[in-house]
Amino acid sequence: MRKICALLSGCLLLFTLGGCGGGEGPTSSITLAESAQSQLEAAASELEVMTVEETVEYFKRLSPQVLGLEGKTLAEYEVFHNQASIPVNGLPCLEISVYHLDEDAHTNEAVGTYLLARDGTALYQLEPETDKITPLEF
Repeated sequence: MRKICALLSGCLLLFTLGGCGGGEGPTSSITLAESAQSQLEAAASELEVMTVEETVEYFKRLSPQVLGLEGKTLAEYEVFHNQASIPVNGLPCLEISVYHLDEDAHTNEAVGTYLLARDGTALYQLEPETDKITPLEF
């Protein structure tokens, strides 16, 4: 008797779930799955992570003074990205090194290493020797 009740309960549940979304049976499951997928895509788009190139371009628009450097623009410096995904406080960050070009000596002098959140919300200065990270206001 319990097996029959369980079987009937299972069938009733199946018919009830099949009726969700207009009673189209298995097609309803696909519709629900597509709905869930679109909600996931919408949530992911809210995290708007910049590409590596976009992150570097964003960094190049920062004022040198924000980075503790001299000059009017970062165009006076060479900027290179090192690692694309270093997590800091739960944010994926791009490691960016800044060099001052000495045109007379034809050399580059490292003047700073920074971590910029790939969503543009946070900026840190990195001391490579000690791995100390200092938040910067920008």
